[in-house]
Amino acid sequence: MNSGNTRPANDGGLDELKDDTTILASAIGGWSGVIDSGAPTAVFLLAFVISHGDLKTCLIAALSVGLVLAVLRVVQGKSLQQVVSGFFGLALSAYLSKRTGHSENFFALGIIQNMIYFAVCLVSIVIRRPVLGYVVQALRGKDNSWRASKDSMRTYSAITWLWVLVFGLRVLITVPLYLTKSIELLSTAKLVLGWPLYAFAVYLTYRVVTKPQVVTSD
Repeated sequence: MNSGNTRPANDGGLDELKDDTTILASAIGGWSGVIDSGAPTAVFLLAFVISHGDLKTCLIAALSVGLVLAVLRVVQGKSLQQVVSGFFGLALSAYLSKRTGHSENFFALGIIQNMIYFAVCLVSIVIRRPVLGYVVQALRGKDNSWRASKDSMRTYSAITWLWVLVFGLRVLITVPLYLTKSIELLSTAKLVLGWPLYAFAVYLTYRVVTKPQVVTSD
């Protein structure tokens, strides 16, 4: 007879899902890594809006912030991987904008990147191969046996759908602004759809992967 009491179905499985969040955070270098890779670009965009598109001012502001972060990470004994990554993306975007003579091309690489991520995540769901499952399991050093579990498939599909929405929203908003050369609006959208949206998506991802499975006791 059903007693109406509930209990966690698998504490070990729950601990494993919680570990997934830690693994994903480590893959991007944690929150310090997110700040290191994004801060130079964010400052560049702010300077772009404030200075009305003065490229020299934007680059000086971004490089100054990046240098401060680099020194800080050296003092803390941490890797400069994310800082270097941020500078590379910034330099490439600035070069493309200067080379073509069109300010909107500073955002082109980011838009293309979001298009690629959107397509990869969406296709992986359509073919029932949620890409977040492969990423997490690879980072954990495990095989693809998780696909045999309906619970794991549902969890990783849900997470992948979440990021489809994130990348899709970015593309939906930024592409029209890019095509109409609305630089200040594009800069603002890039900031709003950057770390605020990212942080919200990470929070929802955490909620999904740490949701305990519950069964009913007889």
